[in-house]
Amino acid sequence: MDTIQGFGKNMGSAFTNMGTAFTPFAARTSQFVKEQLGQADDKTQLPADYRELEARVDALHKVHQRMLSVTTQYGNEPYDYPPNLRESITDLSRNITGRVQALSNAATPAEAQQALVSPTQAPTDPKTFAHAISRAASASSQLLPASDPLSSGLEKLANASRQIGQARLTQDQVIVGQLVKPWTTNLNIPFKNVAKLRQEVENARLLLDAAKARQRQREQNGGGGGPGIGSIFKKNPADEAAADEQLRHEVETLEDKFIVAMEDAVRAMSELLNTPEPLRGLSAMVHAQLEYHQAAVDALQDVTESINGLQREQEASYRQSRDTAS
Repeated sequence: MDTIQGFGKNMGSAFTNMGTAFTPFAARTSQFVKEQLGQADDKTQLPADYRELEARVDALHKVHQRMLSVTTQYGNEPYDYPPNLRESITDLSRNITGRVQALSNAATPAEAQQALVSPTQAPTDPKTFAHAISRAASASSQLLPASDPLSSGLEKLANASRQIGQARLTQDQVIVGQLVKPWTTNLNIPFKNVAKLRQEVENARLLLDAAKARQRQREQNGGGGGPGIGSIFKKNPADEAAADEQLRHEVETLEDKFIVAMEDAVRAMSELLNTPEPLRGLSAMVHAQLEYHQAAVDALQDVTESINGLQREQEASYRQSRDTAS
């Protein structure tokens, strides 16, 4: 009989403490499933201030994503001149042909290696739309006599368009360096760090609520594991008191961990929301755009005055020739 009673006492303690034997992952998973199925009671609510911070962080995250989905184009040189693909293919073909020719002329292994690693042609012009206009105008100018006013006008347009293209490249470099890269870094580091801390808060809450649920279950059953195999055996009051105290201590510990996790997340979210980096990048972008457009205005004003002068001279000469002929 004593053996049976001892076995019963051990089994009762085992079932009583079964909940605390779960691993943290199992406890979190079990609590999460119960909440999803609507079977969890008294879910610990996050403070309103905390939820507001989460909403602001989520909004800022969407701002980064939406702005970067557009501004990353500044890192793509030919974004304003898609037809440059044909020019790029031509350049590639010319480069391959040049390398093949250099290899065929190599007399030693060293010369062959040099032919493979050395550029076979001078770097091509940038593939912006303004540079494309500059190349077309310059090539067209060379088809006409140097004395032709149209040739002079085309050459002036080529120079102005080249200046505009260079100003656009400068703008792009500033925007990529001071907005695109920092904002991308924010998505890859601070936002991910905040997401990790927020998940730790959720994990801490699930563990806390799982422990509270076990505590409520013990209270409802008057201690012990409730109905089941363990209930047919005599309970040891000392063991039950120790189990209650252990579970109470576990709940208090998990409450402390939950609070610490929230404090860490609040600190990280507040720092992310208050950093001046995003607005600093936006300011740099607008300033770069202003300088680019101002440079374009200056270049176009100069070329407009020059071409207008050429036009007036040509029209005056044209009228004079007609008057003379008549």
